[in-house]
Amino acid sequence: LLLFDIIAMVLSIVLGYNLSLTVYNPFGIEIMLGMDKYLSFYLLYIIPILIFGYEGLYTNRLDFWEESKQVFRGLIISFLLILSILALSQNILIFSRLALIFSLLITMILIPMFKYSLKRTLFRFGLWQKNARVYGCDVLLRSEVFNDPYLGYVSADHKSKNVDVVFINAKDNMRFDERNTLIAKSLKAKYEVIFIPTFDEFDLTLSYVSKLQNTQTNLISFQNRLLSLPRMFIKNLLDKFMLILSLPVLIPILLYIAYKIKKNDPIGSALFKQERFGKDGKVFICYKFRSMYVNGDEILEKYLEKNPQERLNYEKYHKYENDPRITPIGKFIRRTSLDELPQIFNIIKGEMSFMGPRPYMLNEKDKISDALSDVLSVKPGITGLWQVSGRSEVDFLGRVKLDIWYIRNWSLWLDIVILFKTVKTVLMREGAS
Repeated sequence: LLLFDIIAMVLSIVLGYNLSLTVYNPFGIEIMLGMDKYLSFYLLYIIPILIFGYEGLYTNRLDFWEESKQVFRGLIISFLLILSILALSQNILIFSRLALIFSLLITMILIPMFKYSLKRTLFRFGLWQKNARVYGCDVLLRSEVFNDPYLGYVSADHKSKNVDVVFINAKDNMRFDERNTLIAKSLKAKYEVIFIPTFDEFDLTLSYVSKLQNTQTNLISFQNRLLSLPRMFIKNLLDKFMLILSLPVLIPILLYIAYKIKKNDPIGSALFKQERFGKDGKVFICYKFRSMYVNGDEILEKYLEKNPQERLNYEKYHKYENDPRITPIGKFIRRTSLDELPQIFNIIKGEMSFMGPRPYMLNEKDKISDALSDVLSVKPGITGLWQVSGRSEVDFLGRVKLDIWYIRNWSLWLDIVILFKTVKTVLMREGAS
């Protein structure tokens, strides 16, 4: 892992240096130092590796997104330290800052890519594997632990003594004293113990943990993160930045889809408008591409008479498994989530965000129940945790729980992860209907 990080850094310096040359050359600007000087500037490797080591990237096992966050943070801190050292040593003008910035950005891409490919390859050859035992009956947890080659855990038989890691799930029906005994016994056997707490409504990595020294008691401080004004400001800035980047790309796509909808079913508008709940319960008109026939209600009634089981499906998921109202182009834009694109106009109007809870319909108010005030405390989003978490396989109450979790545990990194997962979901056409 260390070797591949160094290879990624070397390759990033080479690419970053050459990229800066392509920017400078049209203006007749020359870089003072040759590429060999950058490659032999060992602080470019030493500082990031020391920070990665301090963060436990070579000893702890994290999932891809959590480890990538640590990599990004480590590289940014390293970059700032290196610039400070160059400034203090009065070499800041000798090294091209553009070459260093390009190298940093490329390293942010290459290191996660290298780690992802390397760990999966090593796992396939049995070199990135740890025998783990999970105490608890959480099927989803077991699936996540043992089906992710990036983590590298393999299931150990309960009678086997060849165990490296023990997962202890506090949500299981184990008594307090039994759990403490199990932890002590596992530590005595020199196992690594990974403890899963009883509640999952809050992300503990975002909480502040302190200690009452006299009583050896841990204190965990939580916040409803999106109700913080500074975080709301950062999120609004992210929306504006993404708008500037995305509009030149999205406008031609919007026009083309509108043309295809009108060609497929000339009657009616290309847009579908519906009242939805916004921030603080304010009702707004939510835009989507029309994916149904204009006389869809008539078509649906005839279909439900022949297929009554679809009513039960709608009561649970608020979707029909096979909706006869959907046009051929409508099936495509729903499957790829492109029907949501007109909500970009809701973002321009300040009614929605790129990432956030889904915009709930007015007739869903009673079903949301006590969670309504939490869900409506922030702007709804075009995409969110629900869209990248199985979508059609997640029932209505599951969606509400995901939205509440998002609001309570928001971070800039979480929005970035959702954005990347949304792109993957759209390209792979996963889970939408």
